[in-house]
Amino acid sequence: MKLLENKVLSILIMIILIAGGFWLGGYKSLSGLYNDVEKVFFTGEDGDGICIENDLSERAACAVNLVTVARKYVGESVEVKELSDASSALSSASGSRDIALLLSADNSLETAMTALYRSLEDSSLSEKDEAYRQRLYADFSSRGDTISHDPYNVYAQDYNTTLSKFPASLIAAVTPVKAAVIFY
Repeated sequence: MKLLENKVLSILIMIILIAGGFWLGGYKSLSGLYNDVEKVFFTGEDGDGICIENDLSERAACAVNLVTVARKYVGESVEVKELSDASSALSSASGSRDIALLLSADNSLETAMTALYRSLEDSSLSEKDEAYRQRLYADFSSRGDTISHDPYNVYAQDYNTTLSKFPASLIAAVTPVKAAVIFY
C-alpha cells in the first residue's frame, strides 16, 4: 500500500482515470448521436418508415421497371445492362447499412437511369410504353427530390457541426467516431 501513498503516482493515476472517463464518455455520447442520425436514415424521423432507405428502394423499383420496358425494344443494350447492374448494386448496398455505399450506389443508379431514359427517346416505343417510361422517370426523379429534402440531411449536418466543435473534434480525432454522410 506504500505505492498508493506516493502523491505523484496518485495524481498520475487520477489524471489517467479522468482522461479515460472523458474519452470513453465522449466516444459513447458521439456514437449515440451518430446512431440517432443513422436511425433517421433507415426508419425516418418519426420511426414511421418514411425515410431515405424507402425512397432508395422505390428508385431501384423504377429502374427495374424501366429495364423491363427497355428490353422489349433494345434488348440487352449497354444502357440496359448498366442500369440493371446499378439497380442490383443498390439492392446489395441496402443490406450493408453503409450510408456512404448507398450514396455511391444511388449516384450510379441516377447516371444509368438517365442514360437509359434518354436512349429510349430514339426508340419507337408504343404509346403506352412511352407514357410508362416518362412516368417511371418522373417517379424516380421525384424520389430523388424527396431524398434531397429528407430530415436526415438536417440531422446529419447538425451532427457534423457538433463533431467539428471542441471538445467533440478532439474526441473524434482519437476515437473511431465517423462523420455522417450528407445525402444529396
